[in-house]
Amino acid sequence: MLRVLLVWFSPLSAGANQRVMLHNAGQHLSRDATRVEVRSDWAHGLRACLIWGIPTAILLASSWLPERLLVVVWPPVLTFMGVACLVNARRCGRIHCYFTGPFFLVVAALAVLYGIGMLPLGAHGWSTLSLVLIIGAVTLTWVPERVLGQYQASSGGRS
Repeated sequence: MLRVLLVWFSPLSAGANQRVMLHNAGQHLSRDATRVEVRSDWAHGLRACLIWGIPTAILLASSWLPERLLVVVWPPVLTFMGVACLVNARRCGRIHCYFTGPFFLVVAALAVLYGIGMLPLGAHGWSTLSLVLIIGAVTLTWVPERVLGQYQASSGGRS
């Protein structure tokens, strides 16, 4: 696939603070900013395992718990994951975090509502929520970054 790269220069006088921005199918990547974004991105390496891997393991392990306890486990774990995504989106501009953060928070709210009997999902409600969680998380992690790129454009690079 052939991609067109457009080079944009900041609209200020040339100097040490001038950035060269690369535009690639909706992505804006500064040579220096890309390294900073990846370094501050919690969705890479050991931090990702700690921040999202452990909560995911807890959610998987909770399938062996009695259903009445899931309302105690799921909402805090999903809230933690959602807030972590939103903080990560703010820190480094990771695109999928703008989608997965609110999604995890909504699923946490649905888990509370179902767990206390206010959301009628039937006898297999936790299975339904599990399916929604898996499909939604995978889709919202993969699709936005394929369409919009991995990181949000730096705010200072484009007017």
